[in-house]
Amino acid sequence: MSTAAIRHPGEFRWETRLLSVATLVLAAIGIAACYSSSTYLKVAYEQATQQLSAALIGGVVFLVATHVDYRVWERFAKPMLYATIAGLGLIAIAALLFNPKGLAPGPIERFFPHANGSRRWIHLGIQVQVSEIARFTLAAWVASRAAELGTRIRRFQDGFVPLMAMIGLVVALVAAEPSVTMAVLLGVIGVSVMFTAGARISHLVLPVLVAAAGVAVKVLLDPVRAKRLTDFGVSAIFCKTDEQSCQSLIGFGDGGLTGVGFGSGSQKLGHLPEVYSDFLFSVIGEEWGLIGVVFVLICFGLVCWMGFRIAKTARDPFGTYLASGLTLSLGLSAFLHAAVVTRLIPTTGIPLPFMSAGRASLILNLFAAGVLVSIGRARGRPARER
Repeated sequence: MSTAAIRHPGEFRWETRLLSVATLVLAAIGIAACYSSSTYLKVAYEQATQQLSAALIGGVVFLVATHVDYRVWERFAKPMLYATIAGLGLIAIAALLFNPKGLAPGPIERFFPHANGSRRWIHLGIQVQVSEIARFTLAAWVASRAAELGTRIRRFQDGFVPLMAMIGLVVALVAAEPSVTMAVLLGVIGVSVMFTAGARISHLVLPVLVAAAGVAVKVLLDPVRAKRLTDFGVSAIFCKTDEQSCQSLIGFGDGGLTGVGFGSGSQKLGHLPEVYSDFLFSVIGEEWGLIGVVFVLICFGLVCWMGFRIAKTARDPFGTYLASGLTLSLGLSAFLHAAVVTRLIPTTGIPLPFMSAGRASLILNLFAAGVLVSIGRARGRPARER
């Protein structure tokens, strides 16, 4: 019997409470930041209202998820992933077969909208980015299969090949949209869950190298992404004033220690694209200053710290694997967003979890956090209480 199984659940309660508080604080700050970042637009109140409504719905989803036995996701992992693959497949077909140039509005544009050179969404009353759903369904499926395989995951044919084949399929469909960064993120999530479950490193090396080479070729052959990479390399020596991430740095510099004040930032006035989503952290840096940036980073640090503590002490292997995958998904997304706005990496378009504008994204992230809390709440309890 594990240490977690004989300890009283009250000993773990502070971890789930701290995770919940940090998550909800980030969501609350996100609502304020989204409103502030869009005040110069006519849709400012619409953005804030949508984010607030998503937070309210997501809050309910979060509470429900915390009280639902997390093992239910093990039973539904397979159909959830198959449904996700079906959605990704439809988007990939629309992206590969229909050229957006000169395309009149019709069923394709209505249900599979095209924006920023990609088709990443299905519009069904609410616009949903299916690859965001894949972050949970892929982690749940790999976790369930890894728990089922046990030590057999170390076998190449029985364990490694089936899992890697499914991960590769999901990654390929997302890359076809195209969404290279999200494809990489999903690949990292899937491989990390396999690694946590005990897969051999020697089995993982070759697929990782092949994937890295594929990403490099994809980026270099895509004119838009190749130019973005070239501009980033040139700007490493001299930061061009029209380069997006350079404008982001200007915002951080203007903010100083305490910021210019809520709603008083200037970089959102047309200098940064999608500022309420892809560059939201820059707005926080300008208006809230270093103090606000550090506070947000501490909150994300607490989410990751508590998430990995929950994974380490989870009641069963599935809980451990799922918690590690979800925590990595949230933490890595936050890191990539912060890395973009501070010019550590080229622009990727990854939103800041819990904070960037996007109703479906916020609801899904709160759901993932709720599942983490559910895994944490189950620790130390006898099976009959769960």
